[in-house]
Amino acid sequence: MIAESGFESITMSGLAKRAGLAKGTLYLYVKTKEEVFALLFVEGLSGYVDALLPHVGEDEALIRAMSMEARENALFLPLMARLTTIIEANLSREALIRTKRAVGAQAARLSTEMATERAMGSGEAFDLAHALFVALQGAAQLSVARPAFFDELPEDVKQVYGASEPDAAFVTAARLILKGAADASA
Repeated sequence: MIAESGFESITMSGLAKRAGLAKGTLYLYVKTKEEVFALLFVEGLSGYVDALLPHVGEDEALIRAMSMEARENALFLPLMARLTTIIEANLSREALIRTKRAVGAQAARLSTEMATERAMGSGEAFDLAHALFVALQGAAQLSVARPAFFDELPEDVKQVYGASEPDAAFVTAARLILKGAADASA
């Protein structure tokens, strides 16, 4: 549904219809479309972390894995781009707590493995993992769909869009972060 019409046009009625449920039945499980998006993000994050774990000890392998896995899950970056600004802002208290705890558990899983593989303290590993995810989330902001009138924009404005390619932005930021971490521990 998201690929067909975008996040903004998703409705609870549409979700219920697509799932073959009565709208009231859907509301027994989730109260808002943002809860659905949060659940999708947490599920995607778990798989994403699974894919990163074998690569956390080597800079270029980790960067490649982070970049490739983000691209391969079509919803991961768009959900990440909206997570703190739209999704979490529209969650109930209980749903927000569940989401933050689930995200925290994945961060702990990743940073624990980073601490082991990189022979660093757990706090330092958490900070490194967090910095990489902040860079990824920043790059994700660049992946938000272009406006419907993109083709009508002046060429110089279109070029700005072209220079803001999310994958390249993330790779550059990640290399700088990892270099800084290595320099700091040397």
